Amino acid sequence: MTKRPTNFQVSLSDLRHNVEVLRGLAPGSLFCAVLKADAYGHGAVTIAQTVLEAGADWLAVALTDEAVELRAAGITAPLLILSEPAPDEMATVAGLAEVRPTVYTKAGIEAFAAVAPGAPVHLKIETGLHRVGVPADEAVAAAEHLQSCGLFLEGAFTHFAMAAEPESPLTQRQHQRFDTALEDLTTAGHRPQLVHAANSAATMAFPQTHYSLVRCGIALYGADPSPELRPRMDELGLRPIGSLVSVVAHRHRIEPGETVSYGQRWQATETTELATLPLGYADGLMRSWGDAGQVLINGRRYPIRGAITMDQTMVEVDQTVKVGDQVVLLGRQGNETITAGDMGDVLGTISYELLAKLGRRLPIKYLDE
Repeated sequence: MTKRPTNFQVSLSDLRHNVEVLRGLAPGSLFCAVLKADAYGHGAVTIAQTVLEAGADWLAVALTDEAVELRAAGITAPLLILSEPAPDEMATVAGLAEVRPTVYTKAGIEAFAAVAPGAPVHLKIETGLHRVGVPADEAVAAAEHLQSCGLFLEGAFTHFAMAAEPESPLTQRQHQRFDTALEDLTTAGHRPQLVHAANSAATMAFPQTHYSLVRCGIALYGADPSPELRPRMDELGLRPIGSLVSVVAHRHRIEPGETVSYGQRWQATETTELATLPLGYADGLMRSWGDAGQVLINGRRYPIRGAITMDQTMVEVDQTVKVGDQVVLLGRQGNETITAGDMGDVLGTISYELLAKLGRRLPIKYLDE
């Protein structure tokens, strides 16, 4: 296989550092590293191996297939599937050692009980995100049902909708609803060993929500959950672990009035030097990067021009830029840095989306292994 000049470089030493920092925020809690979406585009298997070496106690994924991938790679740590698997997936889950499914429906509980009697599960309790989960006032009934089906209630958890915006009152309301549900469970004789609610944002901003386990995803990779938490990230010294790197593959000049790329979305008003980069939306770049995105070349910022195409991206440059020069789309070069959060601000999205979109076509180069 040929070696592409474009790759996503991941610093495993920075990842280990981030695990240490985040674990230190909740010393009385187990630490769960969230690896869904191929570890937010960073490569789930190597990230799993590294975070476990760095002290993570649990792993979490979103899909059964993601759990299968980790087990096939020899990862044996306790693993939580954060969404309830479909009934026809439960037999697969039951065949994976130390994998716990989340449950929150009667059908899901009964399907797993049929193939894994006595197995541990985690009950998802809905407190305000209104995505999935058992309503808080029905938690006891759900616990009674799964117990009657022969399952073991190992864990109970919820997920915050607004922890990334610490001034929102919703997190406190969700916390109170969750505490009430836990009290109801205890009164009814159900005492889950693992109670968890804190995501990355709550781990950093709401220590009262740490319970017995914290689940960190986006902050693990050094990307911010929100602009509001950037100062906290800087204070903690969390480091972005991924850099998207390419090269200048082609240079040319266009005259005033000429347009760039499909749709004629950008027109030169003067003689303009352009550089073409050998990556595009098939590698995970959002097409909207062409509207306001920038790249770093030789430690300077240059604007992307025209629509990003499937395999190539055009940048307005100057005479100093040469074919073969390194280009950084995410990461640091010289004294300049472009973070996923920075790009999210410019493009009207969030760091989660930018990282999760990075495609499997994009080679990952691990540093400091």
